[in-house]
Amino acid sequence: MAEVTEGTEATEPQFKDDIKQHELDPKLNKLYLKAESAMELRNWSYAISLIQAILTKEPGFLDGRKSLRLAAAKESAGKRMKLGGEALKVLKMQSQVKKDPLGVMAALEKDVLGADPYNSQANELLYEAAVATGLPMTGGFALQTVIEGDPDNIKFYHKLGDFYLEREAFEKAAEIFGKIVEKNRSDLEATKKYKDATARGSIASQKWDSDGDWRDLLKDKDASKDLESSGRAAMTPEMLQELADKLLVEYSEDKENLDIVKRLASTYEELEQWDSSLSFYEWAFHLSKNDPALEKKVAKVRETVNSHRLDELRAFVAENPEHPDIEQYKKQLEESELSQLDELIAESQERVDRNPTDNELRFELGERLYRAKKYREAIKHLQQAKRSPSLKIQVMNMLGQCYDQMNMTDLAAVQFKEAVAELPVMDAMKKELLYNMALLYEKLGKEEEYLEALKEIYAVDYDYKDVAERVEKSYGG
Repeated sequence: MAEVTEGTEATEPQFKDDIKQHELDPKLNKLYLKAESAMELRNWSYAISLIQAILTKEPGFLDGRKSLRLAAAKESAGKRMKLGGEALKVLKMQSQVKKDPLGVMAALEKDVLGADPYNSQANELLYEAAVATGLPMTGGFALQTVIEGDPDNIKFYHKLGDFYLEREAFEKAAEIFGKIVEKNRSDLEATKKYKDATARGSIASQKWDSDGDWRDLLKDKDASKDLESSGRAAMTPEMLQELADKLLVEYSEDKENLDIVKRLASTYEELEQWDSSLSFYEWAFHLSKNDPALEKKVAKVRETVNSHRLDELRAFVAENPEHPDIEQYKKQLEESELSQLDELIAESQERVDRNPTDNELRFELGERLYRAKKYREAIKHLQQAKRSPSLKIQVMNMLGQCYDQMNMTDLAAVQFKEAVAELPVMDAMKKELLYNMALLYEKLGKEEEYLEALKEIYAVDYDYKDVAERVEKSYGG
């Protein structure tokens, strides 16, 4: 077992929570590229050793830890685990969490989780050590890992739900407590917390999406408390407008206060005053010295602004078919749609050029190229984005659709099958994959495989798209 330093409790060095690959030291980035190559070659043990070395230097590299867990799961698959030894190791580490949480994290990865990635005791201790180190994202991932390995472990569902509630990630909390209720409707505590999280999430000040909004609040709970003290947790549009007016006064006194600018941008976003929101997000991005998370937010809100303008034009065209200049408006709509997509692609390409190792940006570019029906160009970016464990399933779904559009049906089927095999639970993504697979088999005339895919969906979700109609039709219904 790796030695955990004895001694008095010390102040730990501060690490960035959820550091991205492009933010790694160049030497560590090079090491991670080797690890990704090793994983592609299914050399799991080599990949594990490389990523463990990276995490020793950058414990907040969450995508790396996700890759490490995936490699460990693949490496340990089918192997008989020795019982007892890991529990003793974890027990010995528990007393060291407060003194040396970083040392405990490294020891857990090397001596327990590398061989037994879903070990509940080890992941629970990793959660405690990560939170003690100031890495709550890693802590949350540790809890999620236990649930992934043991979907019936209600204790960890509760622990993860409480984790999100404490950090005001209400939508995520509602999702977790909702799953508990589905498994056990007599769990009154979960039911209460599910209702509470759902109600608070519907009017929360952030959207807790993949662009990192809730992560910002994890790092800045003081700002969150300030918003709550202003009554934002239960604000009507009128109250939000009052808050915006108040913030504008503060902004007029200090136009370079990044916190105020971000709060203004977010408040206008809640009010769906998209132009104002975009202006303040752009100013926040400038003040932040080009924070990647804010850059993504700017891009997202700008896309929303453009989409709303197009929606207004679409509505006008649909509602005024007899207008004397309707053909001119139809042409304007078509040109605007193409122009917007071209702008989005150019914007994504520019961001990829600046951050070529950022797989999220690669996926965004690939998705936009797919929407533009530029399937060949999309494939090369999607293939690279597939290296990211958190994006892998979504990427395979889109790659499958690209191959399908290019009539490369065998390659499409491989992507859909692999993605379905990696999803143990019938969630929204698995349903979409199975549906896409079914349509592919229908095109190929493989009736048995077509129906088999649809029946998997039918068994759990009668109302999903036109699945019921298709399945019942096969029985003559």
